[in-house]
Amino acid sequence: MTILLSSLFLIAGAAICLIAALGVLRLPDFFLRMHAATKAGVAGAGLVLIGVAFAEPSFGMWVKITIAIAFLLLTTPIAGHLLARAGYVAGVPLWGGTYQNDLQGELPRGEFESRAPHSRHVAGEARPRSQAGSVLVALTSGRGGEAAMQVAIDIAITTNSPLLALAIIDTKMLNNVGPVPLGGNYYAAQLRRSQVEKARGVLASVVQEFERRAQEVGVSFSIAMEEGDPIKILRSRGKEASTILVSRDGWFDHGIDGGRSDPLAYLVRGGIYPLIGAAARPAIVRSVTFIHDGTSHSDRTLEWFLARDPWPSAVVHLVPDASIRQSEIQGATDRAIDALGSRIANTGDTLDLTRSEVVIFGNEGHDGWMNLVRASSRPRLEDVPVVVFG
Repeated sequence: MTILLSSLFLIAGAAICLIAALGVLRLPDFFLRMHAATKAGVAGAGLVLIGVAFAEPSFGMWVKITIAIAFLLLTTPIAGHLLARAGYVAGVPLWGGTYQNDLQGELPRGEFESRAPHSRHVAGEARPRSQAGSVLVALTSGRGGEAAMQVAIDIAITTNSPLLALAIIDTKMLNNVGPVPLGGNYYAAQLRRSQVEKARGVLASVVQEFERRAQEVGVSFSIAMEEGDPIKILRSRGKEASTILVSRDGWFDHGIDGGRSDPLAYLVRGGIYPLIGAAARPAIVRSVTFIHDGTSHSDRTLEWFLARDPWPSAVVHLVPDASIRQSEIQGATDRAIDALGSRIANTGDTLDLTRSEVVIFGNEGHDGWMNLVRASSRPRLEDVPVVVFG
């Protein structure tokens, strides 16, 4: 009987240690990995010790095992708590999927890495105060990705804003390998890992290219790396950014899984707006067209544009959407004239949008039948280098 009990306790303890080891290897941040490690130290090791005691039953052995388990119970949780507290106070990053931080405001929180110019940063809980009002660019591969990073650098220099590059891998998309046949879980897991690793390799070269371009012009920048749902990541990271840029044709699978057909509209429907989408980098932005549909949403987008003014040398054409008249946006026109003065062009003219380097839609890309109708009837914008959806 004692041999059977010993085997059961040894197997249970070893299983817990194995699961904890896998957790340390696979869990996404320091705090989750520490949780797994402490389970191995207390539950796993404790069960193994009890199994040893049953294998060699004697009074002396049980005394030793009892003392050892008591020592584990008294020390491991306390040590784990103190290490986790030290990591939190030092600013060790939380997992990007963390939705609630009960310690926010309760404990001071530092910065795990220096935020000096040209520094690289890992995923964290929130952007520091020094990044408030920053220009954020989400890095992707391809021509549009290069255009987005260059336009972001130009805006950061023009507005004298700190620049944050967000290197995202859409693991939600890459882990979706479709229906898995019976017995195919192992190969499906291998495929998931392979796709994520390929995306990481592509993204690493994109990050290097961004660093090279930013360093060439001497702009201050930082880089954050995140894996997960791009919409959730951009919502969290974009709260304090004044300007957010993405590629108009690239996605965060980095060419591994086919991407999305209309990334700009998809992100806006997910609540990321105003959002600048770049297909090419204009050498000079001489003309900006702002299309106002008479709604309060367009008013908010206009206030954003007037406050940020990313292209201060451009002439601005404020025109009504096709569904309304010029008189319906007179209040918006007056505000724009007050802010920009002579840079506001004759708003009564019918304008060919392809003549502007930047086209801003005050209310575009959102859910609802009206926006879908508007999107289907708008002019084709392939020749417009930069489009903004508000």
